[in-house]
Amino acid sequence: MRARVAILALVTIALLQPATPRAGATESAAPEAQEPAFTIEQVMSYAFPSELIAAPTGERIAWLANDQGRRNVWVAEGPDWGPSRLTSYLEDDGQVLSGLTFTPDGDRLIYLYGGGPNRDGELPNPTSEIDGVSTDLWLIDWGGGEPERIAGAISPVMSPTEARIAYTDGGTAWLLDLDADTPEGAELFHVRSDVGDLQWSPDGTRLAFSSARDGRSILGIFDLADGKLRWLTNSADQDRLPRWSPDGTRLAFIRLLAGYQGFSVWTVETAGGKARELWRAPDHEQQGRYPTAIAGEYDLMYGNGFLVFPGEMTGWNHLYAIAEDGGEPRDLTPGNGIVENAKLSADGDWVWVNANTLSIDTRQLGRIRLSDGHAEWIESGAAIAWNPAPSADGAWIAYIRSGAREHAGVRMRHLDDSGVVMSVSPLSMEFPNNQLVVPRQVVFEAADGWKIHGQLFVPEGLSSGADAAAVIFMHGGSRRQMLLGWHNRGYYHGAYAFNQYLVAKGYVVLSVNYRSGIGYGVDFREPPEYGWRGASEYQDIVAAGHYLQSLSEVDPERIGLWGGSYGGYLTAMGLARDSDLFKAGVDLHGVHDWSEQLRWYGRGQIQGPSEAERERTRQLAFRSSPVADIESWRSPVLIIHGDDDRNVPFEASIDLVARLRQKGDVHFEEIYFVDDVHGFLRHENWLTVFRAGGDFFDRFLAGREDGAEGGI
Repeated sequence: MRARVAILALVTIALLQPATPRAGATESAAPEAQEPAFTIEQVMSYAFPSELIAAPTGERIAWLANDQGRRNVWVAEGPDWGPSRLTSYLEDDGQVLSGLTFTPDGDRLIYLYGGGPNRDGELPNPTSEIDGVSTDLWLIDWGGGEPERIAGAISPVMSPTEARIAYTDGGTAWLLDLDADTPEGAELFHVRSDVGDLQWSPDGTRLAFSSARDGRSILGIFDLADGKLRWLTNSADQDRLPRWSPDGTRLAFIRLLAGYQGFSVWTVETAGGKARELWRAPDHEQQGRYPTAIAGEYDLMYGNGFLVFPGEMTGWNHLYAIAEDGGEPRDLTPGNGIVENAKLSADGDWVWVNANTLSIDTRQLGRIRLSDGHAEWIESGAAIAWNPAPSADGAWIAYIRSGAREHAGVRMRHLDDSGVVMSVSPLSMEFPNNQLVVPRQVVFEAADGWKIHGQLFVPEGLSSGADAAAVIFMHGGSRRQMLLGWHNRGYYHGAYAFNQYLVAKGYVVLSVNYRSGIGYGVDFREPPEYGWRGASEYQDIVAAGHYLQSLSEVDPERIGLWGGSYGGYLTAMGLARDSDLFKAGVDLHGVHDWSEQLRWYGRGQIQGPSEAERERTRQLAFRSSPVADIESWRSPVLIIHGDDDRNVPFEASIDLVARLRQKGDVHFEEIYFVDDVHGFLRHENWLTVFRAGGDFFDRFLAGREDGAEGGI
């Protein structure tokens, strides 16, 4: 038995079982992994931008950037748009920033520093600070200086007219004046149930909100001048997302009707309370529901004379516009594609969107006129563009953009005839953009006929018959879509970096958009018998393996798997069910037993009308899990998990280790991060993951005993 244990800062690594060589192969027979042209540190040297916003007035933008674990507020101002860092958080401490918001005059910014609690009320503390950590709201001047702590962990809603914020705590709404000598929250009102969806009126004098209670939800308005609360709706339905008309005389809202599978769009007069249904979606289990399954930012919006809302009536998540006085909705984004982000222009005449209606495996960005559906696309090629932030005067648009070789960065585009585009956020000087490969779209067919999209990465100059090792990557979610370039989510920006690193080491990589993901319509996202209901999406991973085996550049006997969360589940599934096909895997925080995952999410029970039905659910969930096929598992696996995971319980990895140890003939290795969460908040932890992952594949796919550069 070969064993070794290494302990790094907050990391435990153990190699516990003997390796099982691939049948009929020797280490000398397999071509070794090559030395990569760049390091994992270099390809991870970008600063990922998020929460890009434009000031309510003037030529100012702000965004959050995660620069190798150092998270800060960045700003830029016209006309030159030179970027500058506003805050000074210079450690890779795992403390997130969020909630970035301008004050109405554009001279200050507020933001939250610190993450949210887990189920036990514990805050993320991945550096194990012995004095603990906190989550607080901070205020900082545009010109810089030291930020000022103004409140604890709240979700602020900024007034459109004054430097004051509203926030909620259960059934209580509070007001905090940022210009007070000692800002302190003052209670506005309290209701029996919760207060949600706080929305300021355009003149800053009233607050609209929703209140969920006893299976329904109703809407109310609180008047700050007279201190009175009025209920505007009162039905057996769920009324959500109140949105003010520009003149403050109406609220638009979405109603989920009791006993009906579709949703409806309503308005209600804020003075008299007269409500009117403008339109109703079909009573359809999938296409009639209000879209919530796509990991983007879009919702009901009140434009200039029109309401804008998402819907999947065509089988795709589109945006629709309907006149505020009723009529038929106009499909603003027709075609086979989805909308992921949407933002109204300041004048309410246009809606900015990012979508994949023009190219299904990238993200286009443009604006659409509400009155007639006229579209103007400013990013429609191979680029991936998202997070539109239009200026208050309509003269320019800021957004985030990436490409196949270009990591995410902030861009600003003038909307006059010049169409000048400027790169705003700083670029890493170490980033190896010229040494990256451009992935190509591939489509292959699963055994049951489903067409599956993937992104194929092939090393430059790899010849036919090269017998290269190959790796399949599977995203998490599963409501995700990998793209033909650097992804628009930070987690998958890192995954794309690791895929490029593997290619630089000589591997062919195939990233698979398996069924139940987004980007390809409702039917693809909601397939029969997927997940715990039968794992039908696993057929797509097997098909990906067979597709790689058909390539002349790939050695059909050396194919591995890697993925995180749902991708970790599919990695473990492949190793358990098909060790003859998949010879090694790297499993990040994967689900291994659906019956236990359902129990965890269900707070101790699996729902069902009877014990017999609940038992059938447990058995189906178990059969759809990797641990159900543990006896056929032979391929080596690297198991990686953070022990403060809020998505997949750490016990999922403990259970898998116990089963593999009892089986006794599977080589497995472990990396655990003390006090880190599902998405690994520390940059150094991600580097550890990718170094170890590359080393693991080198040893078990490429036959290189000494491991990769930087490996453990």
